Amino acid sequence: MKIVFSISLYIFLCVQFGFQAYAQKDSKRFDEQDSMYAKRENYVLSARSKLTIFIFSTRYLNGKLFTNPGINNYYFPITPLNIGLGFSHKWLAVNIAILSPKIGKNNYDNDQAKYQNFNLQALAYTPKYGLDILYSKNKGYFLGNYNGYVDVTGAPDKTPYFDMKTNRFTINLLRIFNPIKYSMNATMIGGEMQKKSSSSFIINSSFSLSTFKMSDSIPQFILDQMNQDAIFKAGDFYSISILPGYGFTWIINKRFYFGIIPAVGPSLQYKSMTFEHDHENKFALSYRVLAKAGAGFHAKRWTAGLSVLYDNEMYHLASKTNIFNNNGKIIFKVGYKINVPKWGKGISKKMTDVQKRAEHTLHNF
Repeated sequence: MKIVFSISLYIFLCVQFGFQAYAQKDSKRFDEQDSMYAKRENYVLSARSKLTIFIFSTRYLNGKLFTNPGINNYYFPITPLNIGLGFSHKWLAVNIAILSPKIGKNNYDNDQAKYQNFNLQALAYTPKYGLDILYSKNKGYFLGNYNGYVDVTGAPDKTPYFDMKTNRFTINLLRIFNPIKYSMNATMIGGEMQKKSSSSFIINSSFSLSTFKMSDSIPQFILDQMNQDAIFKAGDFYSISILPGYGFTWIINKRFYFGIIPAVGPSLQYKSMTFEHDHENKFALSYRVLAKAGAGFHAKRWTAGLSVLYDNEMYHLASKTNIFNNNGKIIFKVGYKINVPKWGKGISKKMTDVQKRAEHTLHNF
């Protein structure tokens, strides 16, 4: 398995960044980058000397859809609404939650049930390249809209609590093919501002690991309606995906923006699955959908925006039985731009150097 994934990793990195038979001199490459940045200032206001301080509110939407013959069950995690402070500068954005009230506790009738959550998302976007790192851990789910999905004979008045445990780790490398006129940073982070509407072809190369532990708390009236040949108990799912996409950003009245970045592509999976009476290890080819969107406005000092992340992958379990695993997030933030303080200018310069060297290394890879 490791050999196959190593070969696959090599192939999609070659597709992502291109193969070069020789390395060029650093000085020449940096000169070309500086020239590109100079042209880019005509289309994208980078605010490279500014630090944006913002308040934000985030809701993670890590739902799981189980499809079975004649029945679909959608589970929502009992998750917090994160409220906190953050900052963005150049290619980096950092959020720190201060308040995390739980949402979903009142949807089920189980005072002793436990729930746990941990979510991490790091985004870094340079003009040509981007990096998304996501990790989510959830324990405790409730069955969403179960009146519309299942036969509720024998069901409790409130939605049943489900002691499922899930983990998902994703790393996504992306290449932007119109770095002069188009900015993903402007749509998703808010550290830049596009002056004109523009678009770009984008390739995403992703690796993800998802784990499920179903426990024994699936309500009996739901078990009775499931595919009896595929009662899923636990599993580890590894996948490598290449997702071509296209980003559009529309600028309205110079200050308002709306952007959407859809992508879809094949997913090569290795699955280790445990069922009630069986265990299977197999390779499979599936599909994955990745979409990002953002809307808001930029002023000289103030900025505000709403951004959405949707990342959905299908895992086939058995005949007519699948898991659709979604990692999603909605974030609203309001920010204010200030000049980088004197003590931070050295760090800011190092961030620029890191960006140039990272782009140079990726270009020569």
